[in-house]
Amino acid sequence: MHPTDQRLEAFCAGTLPKGERAGIESHLTGCSTCRGEVDEWRSLFIALAGLPHLTPAPGFALRVMAHVQIPRPWHVRASALVAKALPHTTPGWAFAVLLLAIPALAAGSLAFWLLSKSYLTAAGLWAFATDRFAMGANRLVSGAFSAAIETDVMAWLVQSTGTFLDAAGLRGLGAVAVAGAGLTLLSIWVLYRNLSRTTPSRGTSHVTFSF
Repeated sequence: MHPTDQRLEAFCAGTLPKGERAGIESHLTGCSTCRGEVDEWRSLFIALAGLPHLTPAPGFALRVMAHVQIPRPWHVRASALVAKALPHTTPGWAFAVLLLAIPALAAGSLAFWLLSKSYLTAAGLWAFATDRFAMGANRLVSGAFSAAIETDVMAWLVQSTGTFLDAAGLRGLGAVAVAGAGLTLLSIWVLYRNLSRTTPSRGTSHVTFSF
């Protein structure tokens, strides 16, 4: 059994423990192949030691880091955009407050005008608004449901479900229910392991750079 290239490299670099170093020295006495590899490693180390040692110029790390772009989280970018959009002077803030006050003043004036009429009451206006909102929401939901029902995917799902129920019967439906319950419990357990535990089980790797 010949030593690996990594062990021969460590032997030439002098980083092996004494016991392993003695074992490799004993192996080299009778193995010309490994002696040739050791000579190659030593020649390489001698050539590397003869190279000039260059020291980075002053400010090298700062110049490198100036070109490094670290992506910022979305909330930091959003905060920066909001900070740029906000006014930075007193007249600017006054103009912004005026713009925000115009819709409020308009709505308040309209409400005051409506409530000043004898035939209109606050309860009546509230009932009218809630009724209109309920009608709009009902139309929106019914339209979305009708659009979903009329799609080819929904028709295929309905047909497949009917075929499955005809073929499987009550026992098959019960098996599907049990499988669904099991998958639900499994998903809850996975969420607990990965999101709710104080010390997560998954590992974390860190890489640091130094200049």
